[in-house]
Formats: sequence, structure tokens, C-alpha cells
Amino acid sequence: MSNVWASIGAFLLGVGGWWITHFVGRPFRKFFDLRGEVIHKAILYANVTAVQTQFLDGTRKPVEGITDDDIERLREAKDCFRDLAARMRAFALNEPFAKWFVEWRYDPWRASETLLGVSNSLDTYGFRDTPKTELEAALNFRVVERRQKTFFVRLVDWLVGKYPSGWA
Repeated sequence: MSNVWASIGAFLLGVGGWWITHFVGRPFRKFFDLRGEVIHKAILYANVTAVQTQFLDGTRKPVEGITDDDIERLREAKDCFRDLAARMRAFALNEPFAKWFVEWRYDPWRASETLLGVSNSLDTYGFRDTPKTELEAALNFRVVERRQKTFFVRLVDWLVGKYPSGWA
């Protein structure tokens, strides 16, 4: 009789392991693959040329000297970020178990919204850095490294005279 219970227990453990890897592990890995692709595309298209400039008063002025290649690359970047937004939104809506684990550190829903914002603002200079910064915050990455000086480094800088008027 104990062999039957051992077999049932082994079967239940196998089913539980399959369930966890299928419904949590694979989508969890899928999120990190998608996050890596977002970071890759954010760096790849960081220098895409916009076709217009928006000023603080809301007026817009076309950018001069735009080539057909620049416009094609801009379209490609917009389509790419919109596709990434759709895939991130699908993850946020369709993978509840993996999303629960991912949300301890990242925000997939906000990432999908900001990816749409990046896609919609790529063609305009002036305010397109805001969605990019929000995207970096939602997925916890930085395209450009911004090192914060530690207290010790600031103290040494102050002692050697880099900051003669105090803490800068």
C-alpha cells in the first residue's frame, strides 16, 4: 500500500512541477527576454532623428535636412516600440502568476504604457525624453549610466578641494 501512496505522491509532485514551470517559470523567463529586447531597442534607436521640434509654448517647427533614410528609420523605430508595447501589455494581461512575481521589482503595465508613449513621441524633439525616463523607471534600467557619487567619494572630493565651497 505504501508503494501506491509513493507513486501517487511522485505523480502529484511531477504535476506540480510541470504546472509551476509551465505557468510561472516560462512566462517569468519570457518577461526577462522581453525586458532585454526593450533595453536593446532603446539603445539601438536612442539617436533616431525626429521630423519636428515642439517648443514650450506648444508650437511645432519641422526639422530641416531630414533624409528618406531618417524617416524610414523613424518609422521602423515607432513600429518596433509599438510592437514591444503590445507584447508587454499582453504579458501584463495574460500572465497573472508570473506578473505577480515580476511586480515585486518591475511594472509591466506601466512599461507598456510608456512604450506607447515612446512610440508616439519619437517623431518630435522637445518632450520625447519623458517617456524614455518613465520606461527606464518602469523596467528598472538606464540607457545612459548615471553614477551617483557615494558619501565617501564626495567627502574625498571635498577634502582634496574639488568642492571648495562645500558639498556640491
